[in-house]
Amino acid sequence: MEMIFLVFFATLSFSFGLSYLATLSKLKKSNLLLAELFIKNRALEELNSQANSGINMSDDTLHKENFIKFLSDSRDWAFEYIEKSQQTIKEVSDELKVKGLDNYSDKLLALLPEIDQRKK
Repeated sequence: MEMIFLVFFATLSFSFGLSYLATLSKLKKSNLLLAELFIKNRALEELNSQANSGINMSDDTLHKENFIKFLSDSRDWAFEYIEKSQQTIKEVSDELKVKGLDNYSDKLLALLPEIDQRKK
């Protein structure tokens, strides 16, 4: 009877030892796979952030180009407006002189830059 218990416990101990070693081996493999997965995840996150920053940079570039175009268009519009306004002031001033209202004509001409007043 003692021999049966001894064989039983020896077999039980041996099977537990084998299960422990098999589990330890699987745990090491899963740790290695988990570490590899973590590294790949980091690499994907970095690629994603670089792609997002590339998109943001192109958006920023697009906004800058649109702003520069807006400034250029606004400047052109302002120059046209100023030239048209100065021409209108000159025409009204000339009409006032014809009607004998030199005082009002001179006040209007004072609004124009000195360059245009020399061209009288």
